[in-house]
Amino acid sequence: MFPHKEFKYYFFGLRAGLANLLGNGLQLGMKKTAGKLMQPINSLTRFPEYYWFDRAISGYLAQSSSRGPGKILDVGSPKAFGLYLGKSVPADITLTDISELNVEEYKVMWHALQAKAKGSVGFALQDARELQFPDQVFDVVYSMSVLEHIEGQDGDAKAIRELLRVLKPGGLLVISLPFGNKYIEQQRVGFAGAARKTGDQQSYFFQRIYDREALQRRILGQLTDLDELKLITVQRRRAWIQRGLGALGENLRGVLGGLNPFLSAAVNRSRNGIDDAFATRYAEFHQAQDVYGDVIVSGLKR
Repeated sequence: MFPHKEFKYYFFGLRAGLANLLGNGLQLGMKKTAGKLMQPINSLTRFPEYYWFDRAISGYLAQSSSRGPGKILDVGSPKAFGLYLGKSVPADITLTDISELNVEEYKVMWHALQAKAKGSVGFALQDARELQFPDQVFDVVYSMSVLEHIEGQDGDAKAIRELLRVLKPGGLLVISLPFGNKYIEQQRVGFAGAARKTGDQQSYFFQRIYDREALQRRILGQLTDLDELKLITVQRRRAWIQRGLGALGENLRGVLGGLNPFLSAAVNRSRNGIDDAFATRYAEFHQAQDVYGDVIVSGLKR
């Protein structure tokens, strides 16, 4: 009934929210503190990414455990997943972001979790196009729904080259990207850098949604150094659910966050390979009612 182990990740998020409240009080502010409890996983579309990333990373670490704790680099992903890894796996994890606000918020969250964690977590401000790490230092590099937001004509390709540069030979790369049946570069009003509300009515670049051709040209074409390449398409079914939820507004979606595991089970379906045979709905300007899927790519560096 729950194909992507939705409640596993939902209950981790809920426990993290409770730990934050008990350990940090209202240090994050009333709204964010409440949000960590009411909407532990912030979107119904996030669960398949957690599931497939967790499966790839945990499986890889289990096979290489004889070498000792692995070094993991997160590039800009939702930080709740990085906290989940830090709590669950004996690894040295570095969580990066281009936004100082995201880094500082999750430093506070980790402070409430680290005493009982299996791994260690550090934080760093980084631009994915120019990572400030030496070559070949990480066993695992992952980036969840980030590359599509990186500005510049070839911002996504630059970032992939950096992810591969800092990954050790034999190391695991896992990325995810939005996917549909037409390529588009979306804009968003009053939201800059895919991370910051501006309070104005100007439009800013928000993200790329890839189709089959753009995925091959912009992403897979950069991954020629990967072996055992695996692709998973996450399709959305019952698109009316996602459109209806998007129409409710951000605050009401937060109040209904406890429904996200059930909604994920109703909407998300994973398919092997690249499969664009599902209904989508999106246009030039990003809206909460947009419907598209994801592609999750993983492989081992030669």
